[in-house]
Amino acid sequence: MRDPMTADQRRFERKSLSVQFHARDAQGVGQLVFESADLSAGGTFLKSDLLFEMGEVLSLEFPVLEGRVIRAQARVAWVRRFPQPREAAGMGVEFTSMPEADREALEQYLRR
Repeated sequence: MRDPMTADQRRFERKSLSVQFHARDAQGVGQLVFESADLSAGGTFLKSDLLFEMGEVLSLEFPVLEGRVIRAQARVAWVRRFPQPREAAGMGVEFTSMPEADREALEQYLRR
């Protein structure tokens, strides 16, 4: 599925950033590492050939600002299984919950 969200439909401004995300499933089992293509206060696009299903819940951790680690719960909002040329396979994830201090640190990081 192609990214269903255009820039006009997004609630949060996205920045093209490569950030390393550590993910676990909803039960906290396993650990996968993903690289992001972009990041916003509302979510991210994780580049990967290993794709979760839409609606699956993930527990994410990622570093910002001098090694500060942000923790968030997220759900897979959409999946790009068959990318076009110059696109990456992966999935768009929406942050569903995040400690307020982490949200503030993420917003500060994105303003830089």
